[in-house]
Amino acid sequence: MLSNFNFHYQPRYINGEISSYEALLCSVGEPVDVQDFVISIKDTVSFDLLVIKRVLEDRAKYDCESKIRVAINISISSLIDKDFVTNCKAIFAVEQNIILELTNHDSCHHFDQIQAAIAELKTVDVCFALDDYGKGYVNSEMFIHLDVDYIKLDKKLISNIAQNYVAYSLVRTTYEKIANVLGKKVIVEGVETFEQLNLLKQFGQMEYQGFYFSNTLQAKQLEPTLGICNKQKKKKSLSLALDKAIYDINRAQNPIEIRAAIQKLTKVDHYNIVGVSPNSFDVYAEQQRINENYKEILENSNSAHFLLMSSLIRTCDAFVIIRDNKGNAIYNNEQHINYLNMDLVNVSVEEVCRVFPDYRTCLALDQELLNGNSCFIMSNETVETENGTSFFHTYRQKLMHFGQDFVICSVYKDENRISVDKLTGCFNKEYLESNEVKDHQKMVFVDLDGFKPINDHYGHNKGDEVLREFAFKMKSMLRESDIMIRFGGDEFILLFDSQLMDTVLKRMNKIRKNIEQHFADMNLQLSFSYGVSTLENGYKQALEMADKKMYQQKSERKQIA
Repeated sequence: MLSNFNFHYQPRYINGEISSYEALLCSVGEPVDVQDFVISIKDTVSFDLLVIKRVLEDRAKYDCESKIRVAINISISSLIDKDFVTNCKAIFAVEQNIILELTNHDSCHHFDQIQAAIAELKTVDVCFALDDYGKGYVNSEMFIHLDVDYIKLDKKLISNIAQNYVAYSLVRTTYEKIANVLGKKVIVEGVETFEQLNLLKQFGQMEYQGFYFSNTLQAKQLEPTLGICNKQKKKKSLSLALDKAIYDINRAQNPIEIRAAIQKLTKVDHYNIVGVSPNSFDVYAEQQRINENYKEILENSNSAHFLLMSSLIRTCDAFVIIRDNKGNAIYNNEQHINYLNMDLVNVSVEEVCRVFPDYRTCLALDQELLNGNSCFIMSNETVETENGTSFFHTYRQKLMHFGQDFVICSVYKDENRISVDKLTGCFNKEYLESNEVKDHQKMVFVDLDGFKPINDHYGHNKGDEVLREFAFKMKSMLRESDIMIRFGGDEFILLFDSQLMDTVLKRMNKIRKNIEQHFADMNLQLSFSYGVSTLENGYKQALEMADKKMYQQKSERKQIA
């Protein structure tokens, strides 16, 4: 299963010293998309045990005393297999200094079983890390509460922090939640520049990995790692302590408990920031007064850091707007207001849509994000103005605050952007002439089946609506690196960076099944035929081959029908 693979090792650093190495699967010989290969594995238990065995064999060649701390990726679903846990327990009773990194969160929902497996393996001193936090897995927010030692931030969270204050603020908030509220250690991957490192260091202690520090190493290059205590010394935070004390006051159920909680608050609030009178006779009145004081502190917008944050967002190059899950704008910055000549805060959704009919598309994309598994989507959009067509990158981030979902949109104007199709939001076919095509390995030519009867029966307006819906649904099932192009009419092109043809075929069949079900739920019969080709000899040859295979498949599907 691993005959064509070996392992390279990515160092992690803390305070300038190597704390551990992450074992990374690499292909030998012919290039293979490792991510696609791992996703295609059906028997994750056997595969993960083999990976563990191979990594430990690597380490044993150069480290007989297990002084090299190594992190090994396993599928989180393997932990629900009792035989896997039993085997791991026997292995790690002998092999020490191991971190198991849990991947593929979206494939598993068995929280209690995973928690129990972690507890059992911790009896033989195994440490655990939750990998890919922030990548968009639907179960990440649940699994972050597992008894893991580390939460590993996905590299896409930090990729833009040196250019975008909103991105920086999101990472800072995430760090605060993990390190200071949950009390877990933070690992950040994908650190590639000094600017990223310098910004991250301001948050507090964490471990780093990325090409800024080191390229991947071979096993023979590994050295003994820094010994790190499993228990993390939690940072004492006055604001968190106050927040916890206020929480205890408000969950108290009788006057005695309230008085005790207020007295506890006096020990936390040495400077009487909130204004506590613990000897007050009327505990309920005191509880209300403390809450009012604390609310005033939280709402104080005159602090220097708040003013700086507000100024940065207000005057940054992007158009920034934040909407709640009903589409109401709760914030839009000056750039956004000036572009629309209208402040959308406190304006009803119906009124905004009346003034700007295209706004409904923005709300539809918000709902696509809120209802989907990802916490982030990017779209390329066009707006027709008096001066012609304007092109925009729009980045949507899903955030949750006190149980309510919000969407923060950052919109960047791009004068040099390759044009996109106004109806579907897909790139136009001129994209095929761009240099970006070289970043992809496979081309898929897609032609809709059943579109003409819909267009003829319901009319062109309905046809346009179906094309738009098809494009939105298709893009929701693609990866961030995938490209969707409207070639013309009801023909589309997809560009993938996958190396394995079988993986692309499996993805397309799964996508087609979901498309068919999506439109069946709308009482419409719509599907597609497709052809796949490789881009190694350029897009023209790939297009010719994919088109030929698509028509071949369409003919075969008609014969079956």
